[in-house]
Amino acid sequence: MKTAARRWAIAATALLGVLVVGAWLLARSYVPSNEELARRVESEFEARMGQALVVREARWRVRGTPVIELRDVHTVQPGEAGIRAKRLAIYPQLLPLLDKRLVIDRLEVDGADVPRQALAAYRNKLQDAHDDQSASVVLRHLAFKDLTYTSYSGVPLRYDGDVTFNETDRLPQHVSLRRSDARTPATLEATRDGKSDDGADVYRLQLQAGGGTARGQARLATSKGGRMTLTGELTPRQVEIQALLESFERRSVVGGRASGETTLRAEGDTVGELFRSLRTRSTLQVEGARLLRVDLDKAIKSLGEDRTGETPLDRLSGVMVTQNTAQGLKTSFTQVEAVAGSYSASGEATLYRRQIQAKGRLEAAGGVVDVPFSAHGPTRDPTFEMAWGSIAGAAIGTAVLPGIGTFIGAKIGGAVSEPPPIPPARERR
Repeated sequence: MKTAARRWAIAATALLGVLVVGAWLLARSYVPSNEELARRVESEFEARMGQALVVREARWRVRGTPVIELRDVHTVQPGEAGIRAKRLAIYPQLLPLLDKRLVIDRLEVDGADVPRQALAAYRNKLQDAHDDQSASVVLRHLAFKDLTYTSYSGVPLRYDGDVTFNETDRLPQHVSLRRSDARTPATLEATRDGKSDDGADVYRLQLQAGGGTARGQARLATSKGGRMTLTGELTPRQVEIQALLESFERRSVVGGRASGETTLRAEGDTVGELFRSLRTRSTLQVEGARLLRVDLDKAIKSLGEDRTGETPLDRLSGVMVTQNTAQGLKTSFTQVEAVAGSYSASGEATLYRRQIQAKGRLEAAGGVVDVPFSAHGPTRDPTFEMAWGSIAGAAIGTAVLPGIGTFIGAKIGGAVSEPPPIPPARERR
C-alpha cells in the first residue's frame, strides 16, 4: 500500500509539474514581454489615433495588484511639440478580460506635458475611440499629478486632480482639480448630488481662489439624442482679483475683493464640446478696489507725462462675460463704472488672443470735464491714449472764466484731441 501510494504521489506530482510548465508556456505565448508590450502599445495607439507614439519602457505585473506601467511616453507630431508623460499606470481587473472587457480600477498619470495645439489633433479621434470602446472599456478612477497644460496664450499651468466616474452612465461622480504650484490655493470640487425635477444630473460646486470662495450648483441635462446642456450658478465672495490672476500666471490691472453672481451655460455632444462652448456671465462689485500701476491724479496733472503709482477707487463694478473659443478664452467687460475721489469713469473692454481693446470716458469736476480714452495692443504692454487736450483746455478755460469757461475749454480741447478709434486686432497666422 505504501509503495502504491508513493507511486500515486509521484505520478500526481509529475502531472502537476507538467500542468504548471504547460500553463507557463501557454501564458508566455499570450502574455507579451516588456519589450513586446511597449511595441504593441505603440502600434495600437498609432492605428487608432493616427499619430506615432514612443514608449521608452513598459512593465506589467499580475501577482498582487495587477498593473501595466509605461514610462517616458511621448507622441510624435510633425511641426509641433507632442504630448509627454513621465509615467502612466493602468490598474485593470483580470476577470473581465476573459469577456473581452477592460475594466480599469485606476489610471494614474504623472508628469504629463499637454500643449493645447497637440491635444487638438486628437479631438475627433478621441470621440471615435470612445464610441468604438464605449461598451468594452470602463474607467473607474483617473488621477493625475504635475500635469502641465499650455493654453493658446502660451502660458504653462500645472495641475493635480482626481476624477471618479459612475460605472452606469460613465459621467463623473466627483471631480477635484488643484493648481499645484499656485501662490494661493486654487481648487475646484464638483460632487454629483442626485437629479433635479426635470431629470438633470445635479452637481454641487465649490471653488477656492484668490483667498475667497465661490459656491453653487450645476445641472447637466442629456437629450434623447445624446446632446448635453450644462447650466449653473455660482456666488463668488471676497475673491482678491490680483491674487486670483497671479494664480494663473496673469497680470491684473486692478486689485480688490470681488463678490457677485455668476451664471454658466454650455452645450455639446461630448464633454470636450461642453468645455469648448462654456460661457459665463458675472455681475461683480469690488471692495477696496485700486487701479494698479497708474496714479490717475498724477497722470492728469502732468498730462500723461508721469503716471507711476496706484489709484485707490471708491467704487468699482461691472459685468464680465467669458467665452471659450477655438483660439482661447475671450473675456469681455461691459457696464464698467469706477469712482476715485472727484473722478469717475465708465467703459468697456475685451481681452482675446493676448490682445486688449478698451474704450471709455473719464469725467472730472462733476462731469464738467469729459475725457475719452482708449487702450489697445498686447495685454503685457498695451498702448494707452487719452484726449489730454480736454484737460489742458479745461485748465485754460478755468483760468479765463471759472465754471462756464471750464466747460467750453474742455469741449474745445476734446474736439481737437479726441483719441483715435481702436484699431482692429491683427489676425494671427
